[in-house]
Amino acid sequence: MSAATIGPARSRVDGRLKVTGAAKYAVEFTAPKCAYGWTVESNIAKGKITAIDTKAAQAVPGVLAVLTHLNTPKFQSAPKKEGGISSGIRNEERFPLSDDGVHYAGQYVALVVAETIEQARHAASLVKVTYAPEEPLLTMEAAVKKAEQPKKNRDEKVQIKKGDVDAAFKDSGLVKIEQTYLTPTETHNPIEMSGTIAHWESDKNLTLYDATQFVKGVQNIILARSFGLDREAVRIICPFVGGAFGCKGAVWMHVLLAAMGAKVAGVPVKLHVTRRNMFVGTGHRTPTRQTLSLAATRDGKLQAIKHVSETLTSPVGQFTESCGSRSTGLMYESPTIRVEESRRAGRRRA
Repeated sequence: MSAATIGPARSRVDGRLKVTGAAKYAVEFTAPKCAYGWTVESNIAKGKITAIDTKAAQAVPGVLAVLTHLNTPKFQSAPKKEGGISSGIRNEERFPLSDDGVHYAGQYVALVVAETIEQARHAASLVKVTYAPEEPLLTMEAAVKKAEQPKKNRDEKVQIKKGDVDAAFKDSGLVKIEQTYLTPTETHNPIEMSGTIAHWESDKNLTLYDATQFVKGVQNIILARSFGLDREAVRIICPFVGGAFGCKGAVWMHVLLAAMGAKVAGVPVKLHVTRRNMFVGTGHRTPTRQTLSLAATRDGKLQAIKHVSETLTSPVGQFTESCGSRSTGLMYESPTIRVEESRRAGRRRA
């Protein structure tokens, strides 16, 4: 294809920094006397924690703190009504380590803070957690009784009705087509794993180096709604993002855990999400079942579209993966359109 068609080649302003390794990503920054965090994750998808034994972990040289729901200070939880997307995205509404409940496989149930990453990882392996497992809902079929049709996904309408779709499909003069499509669970796995360095410069001043696509959203969620801070007292630093696929738009639990661990330990804390935990700790795209029905004249002019979507959502959040409202409801010209979206609360498989 000629340059006249696609335009001349352009150099990215950050290109040289990235290809030479000079670009500095969030967890590559340094903070004075920085410690390291390592998480302990649940190995069940639903249930209760009946006991946590941290004695062996606390005895490891270099360990500064071991946080669980039994000893973590109670921070202020963000309200369910977030005030629109401009105030930040928090798909998990509960605060980490806030109680003994396990809501999905891979949920963080403890955080070890130590002077070195090796000490933190070893100590985390010594934390013993006992569970009372319950039967999880792992598929859309299993969660059928939990289905609901939300009116909105944050500020966007997800149920759309334009004209009389049923009448159009009863018209014998129109050609009708109906097909159901299934898509699987998709996980985010960019080259740069998510990570945070939390540095409390004082009791009321926090600096976060965070791998995020939404700097202001992290600032808004971390400030008064989570730690009782003024907006001006929270600084978020993220000069580069090494890929995201959307998972770095929301504030996930590792961000809050880093800030909590740094507060308790009294030193900056670096918490880098492992590749394994990128599958469970930074969200994912739900499986979907989508049925599309079309009615058109014999010369191909659409007269009706019906798009019915079924998805899963989190048991600790109310996010809707809007399949039809952002596509069928916007992109096609038809005198009648109906978009129906339902979500069911399911859990990640252990």
